Amino acid sequence: MPASRRVTRAVNEVLDLAPRRGEVSIARLVDAVAASRGRPIELKMADLPPGVCGQWRQYADYDAFLIQRGLPAGDRTLAHELGHLVMGHEGISVVEAARNTVELASSELIGYMLNQRTGCLGPSGEDAEQEAEDFGALLIYRLGRLPSDRSSIVQVRLGEAFG
Repeated sequence: MPASRRVTRAVNEVLDLAPRRGEVSIARLVDAVAASRGRPIELKMADLPPGVCGQWRQYADYDAFLIQRGLPAGDRTLAHELGHLVMGHEGISVVEAARNTVELASSELIGYMLNQRTGCLGPSGEDAEQEAEDFGALLIYRLGRLPSDRSSIVQVRLGEAFG
């Protein structure tokens, strides 16, 4: 299924922030988004629970993307987490999700629950996980098609339009 117009627009906006010189990577795009928002974004490798590839954490004065240490597709996971941020996804806290689901739980059950998606929906009611996945996939695809000297985003868009 092709990415929605909203996802495509968000990817275009992020690529418009890309540095004009040097290699354009996901990490440099994250830095550009942080500068644009005026709010730092830290990238951290972490030992996350089994089954969790990445997390976006919001703190009072900065955001952090945690990426599972040793992932073969770390850039894809980073692009997915960036998608959550730029698409305005909020979800609910895992503490709230746990409180709404159980009264008493063992540590094993709590660990299992923290690895489950909270079923958050985006602002228009769409599935936030699918939207972030579409964003990440499209961003990675477009980055792979960027000219090495990043001379013009127009070249990329023409190439996509006409093959």
